[in-house]
Amino acid sequence: MDNGANSRNGNAPANGTMEDALKRMASAEPELAARLVVHAMPAAAAPLPDDLSWRLQVEGVGEWHIEGAANGGPATVRSANGDAGEDFAIETDASGLAALAGGANPLGLMLRRKLRLRGRRRKALALRHMDPDAGPRQLAKLGLPVDADLIYRALAYAIDPQWTKGHNFSVAYEIQGDGGGRWIVDVDDGEVRVSGGHGDANGKPVDSTVRLSVATFQKLLSGELSPTIAMQSGLTRAEGALYPVTLMGRWLDRTEGLDGPELEREQRQGEIQRRRAGVWGSSSNGASPGPIDPAQGGRAAKRDNLMSHEQLYALWEKRNWRAHELDFSVDQQQWLASPTEAQKHTAWTMSSFYVGEERVAADLAPFMLAAPSGEIETFLATQLVDESRHAVFFDRFAAEVMALSADDMRSRLQEAEAGMMRPWHYLFDDELRGVAKKLIQRPDDLELFVEGIVIYHMVTEGVLAMTGQRSILTYCERHSIYPGFHKGFSLVEQDEHRHIAFGVRFLRDVVEERPEMRQVVLDTLTRLLPEAARVFCPPECDDPTEFMSYDFHSSQAYGFAYGALKRRMDVVGVKIPGPEELMPGPIDPRGFEGIVSQPVDLAPAAAQLAPA
Repeated sequence: MDNGANSRNGNAPANGTMEDALKRMASAEPELAARLVVHAMPAAAAPLPDDLSWRLQVEGVGEWHIEGAANGGPATVRSANGDAGEDFAIETDASGLAALAGGANPLGLMLRRKLRLRGRRRKALALRHMDPDAGPRQLAKLGLPVDADLIYRALAYAIDPQWTKGHNFSVAYEIQGDGGGRWIVDVDDGEVRVSGGHGDANGKPVDSTVRLSVATFQKLLSGELSPTIAMQSGLTRAEGALYPVTLMGRWLDRTEGLDGPELEREQRQGEIQRRRAGVWGSSSNGASPGPIDPAQGGRAAKRDNLMSHEQLYALWEKRNWRAHELDFSVDQQQWLASPTEAQKHTAWTMSSFYVGEERVAADLAPFMLAAPSGEIETFLATQLVDESRHAVFFDRFAAEVMALSADDMRSRLQEAEAGMMRPWHYLFDDELRGVAKKLIQRPDDLELFVEGIVIYHMVTEGVLAMTGQRSILTYCERHSIYPGFHKGFSLVEQDEHRHIAFGVRFLRDVVEERPEMRQVVLDTLTRLLPEAARVFCPPECDDPTEFMSYDFHSSQAYGFAYGALKRRMDVVGVKIPGPEELMPGPIDPRGFEGIVSQPVDLAPAAAQLAPA
């Protein structure tokens, strides 16, 4: 909680807090200050010798006879009614008494004739042993009644104006029973005003009302009862905003130097809050947007420029989209106009993604169970939602545009999977599903989890899906075809960027912490890629080393895939073999013309993390 300047700096209240309050009070309302000092006298004079007897006369306020008490009890303070035999007498006015209680030099007051001492001066030296910090709490601890009116009226001076900077609220306190009443404390950005009565604060409704009995009031002051317990047990009832009531409680403690431990706790927690600003990618609470993630292969990629798992989660919240809102009306017309042969090639490509999205969604759950941290588990949960949404997107296109014969999703998936070739089954059935099944049995096997992330995020998504997406999206753009699909597939690609960015971040971290995992990454890539990359080859082509698909030569697809993978692995810190070992055919290092020169990165993603 922000409790003003002192709490923000984590400083304990100065020892002179009460002295400063009395000085302010003596200057503005000396009679109130004098009455407060006299009211606290039984506690203040308690340390004095039990045989000491003296008189206090305050001009215009009253005259009191004070006697010490034995066994550490309270001093006796009563109105002076011609008592005689006192050891000495002190005469002053209200401002003089307040100044004396506030730490003023008695000699100076005497020289200015603000204080007069009559009687046995040596006996008067005992006053040096009075408790300078005596106040309402000490009175309550001694079992003496506390004047609530004096206490609340004094708050205007006891609460340091600096504590209230930036705060504007009013709290009404209703004390029920003999000696009770109603007081309104109005805090106004550096000023505190107190009024009595039953009206509103400055004509405005109060923000909070606190009701309690006189007995509870006494117990709270004495420390016999804590504010929290009083609230929980119903002895104190608060209506309206609770934060102002909490602040007032803290400030009241601070006026008597009791808030030090809370201020230390506040400083400690505040430092933690500041250190954790931006957790889960938040751009509030003073956090700045996260760094740009280089996972997509931007030429300016840097190893220390990766988004955290939390920031990638926040990006998921920012970039959520709805598959059911996509408009396929134009796509339907264009599909109907397409020749059968053209439809076959498109259906094969779309089916590869369609069944693949459903398959990766189904196989992701074991990865969540095996996640080595809560942040990773939470991100993977968002990815599972993404993959299911992608499957819904493709299912809508298959049902509403491609007009697959089946009437339900699983039947359409079976129909689409019938056209998948051996490289597809090798990747999705043998490798990806195989590692998912093993993770169910060995969820604590980090090496197996690393292998799975390489298969899932680096190969399936980073090499195959991203390359296919770029070629198809570029084809749709060049030929102004399937606008509804283009919009939805662009959103799918956006999600995949985030998934790949997660994979790069995770693998970078794990190989730095466990260098032996670098070999696991490398072995998985070299085992999988030569066969898995053959999924680019359409069924009508027999030679995976050379073919055409969506206006692009195989060397361009392999070139884009290899170049993007190499840049990501450079960030991870794993040196991969050359393309002749990893790709099924020769590569064009330029990749897809006009795409490698303008690589997709997450710069727009970082911008979306900025506050609106």
